[in-house]
Amino acid sequence: MEAPAPLKHGRVSVNQKLQQLFHPEAVAVIGASATPSKWGFGILHNLIQGQFPGPIYPINLKEKEILGRKAYPSLAETPGPVDLAVIVVPPEKVIPAVLDCGRKGVAAAVIITAGFGEVGAEEMRRQEELSRVIRQTGMAAIGPNCQGVMSAQSRLFAQFLWLFPPAGKISIVSQSGNVGGSLMGRGMAFGIGFSKFVSSGNEAVTKCHELLEYFGEDPETEVVMAYLEGVPEGRAFFRALKRVTPRKPVLILKGGVTEAGSRACASHTGILAGESDLFASACRQAGAVLVDTLDDLFYSAVTFASQPLPRTNRVGIVTWGGGWGVLAADACVREGLCLPALPAEVIAELNEFLPSRWSHNNPVDLAAGGGPGVLSRTLELMVKSPAFDGVVQLGIGISSFLRFMTQSSFFFGHADRAKVRETLLSMAVESDKKFSEKVMRLSRETGKPILSASDTASTPSEDNVVMQTFRQEGKIIYPTPFHAARCLGHLARYARFRQKIKGEKPGQG
Repeated sequence: MEAPAPLKHGRVSVNQKLQQLFHPEAVAVIGASATPSKWGFGILHNLIQGQFPGPIYPINLKEKEILGRKAYPSLAETPGPVDLAVIVVPPEKVIPAVLDCGRKGVAAAVIITAGFGEVGAEEMRRQEELSRVIRQTGMAAIGPNCQGVMSAQSRLFAQFLWLFPPAGKISIVSQSGNVGGSLMGRGMAFGIGFSKFVSSGNEAVTKCHELLEYFGEDPETEVVMAYLEGVPEGRAFFRALKRVTPRKPVLILKGGVTEAGSRACASHTGILAGESDLFASACRQAGAVLVDTLDDLFYSAVTFASQPLPRTNRVGIVTWGGGWGVLAADACVREGLCLPALPAEVIAELNEFLPSRWSHNNPVDLAAGGGPGVLSRTLELMVKSPAFDGVVQLGIGISSFLRFMTQSSFFFGHADRAKVRETLLSMAVESDKKFSEKVMRLSRETGKPILSASDTASTPSEDNVVMQTFRQEGKIIYPTPFHAARCLGHLARYARFRQKIKGEKPGQG
């Protein structure tokens, strides 16, 4: 086999090469296709659809033009330099494509093609040869067997997934393309932005710990989400984790924790899942936030990206109804949070405007007493009290409930009562908007996290004024008390870890 040419720009660090991966000036798609059912079409289409600002070069032996872009028979014939090459050719053509990249001086490649180490022994030998060739060229390389990469700030959507999230603070490294896609898709539904996404695939060259290190240094990333099925270089991974977690939260969802899941990992990416208990223990020692489900991973990442860290684990709960308050209290205790009793001065002030039947305890159960103004005053007292460093607020979004009620009610549905119906809804919407803005303002003024949960206002919709207000600051409404308590628990544990790292006395209730 012909020896690969070294990179024309000389030796650079992994982080520098990854910088060109996520911020390229020009991209080539090797194996671009004019057939809509092929991956080579999807990748090229999404680069154009995502409005990548630099040159995009389709590479195809037969086509003269694809999707309105001039096509080139080889990478060598492109008119300018190429920073990133996305390779979408059959397995036997991948190494020749990589050699072409080396001669061209390409800094980074994303190898979409499957059929390597995830298949069998012969294919693993092919992957090992691919790895050797890539290392000789000096390129950074993602994959093989991956979905692609995304960098929202660069308008780079070099992926097969039809997802174009707005720019945000969260970056994702996932050994599964569809898991990463699920997270981004859910984020888009809630108006949550992302910074970067990389589907790392088989990790023949660039490993998950190198991506983690990059995100740790990346000024556009504040929170890192990781879906991992295995860690090929365990010591390097935990060294990287220990360097990143004192500065940024790293949330990890581990796949392959059962025997069946481990077998699935081997056939999915060719990565052995390893000992899950040992992995979890090492991650916790390194300061990572371990989660068990995609729900937990998504809601927790959004929480870290949008909420301040609490000083201690002392939590107050404010609820419209008793049942949710009881469930929230149980969930908070299970998360290691402390629910202090209400200070006497807070009880005295609440007695001035709450009905006598209110709970007189933490959780503060309003017992459906009073209107939104009462809820607002109660929340302010709890948030500003030095007894609490975080608050869970339950029952936001009365307008969502009234909208459902008036639309389905035989009484309010009558044509003669349209004006009454619209007046009720208008008042509820305005009330919800003011209360949502107050939640945002109180959190900013006090530096305390306020997590709001509602089963009516947590669903994305165009007329959900609560969610629209929250999304302006990248926040989210939690669907249940359990989600809110879980996320606040993660915040408190990570805050305690950060305090220990800095040599401060950990805050504890």
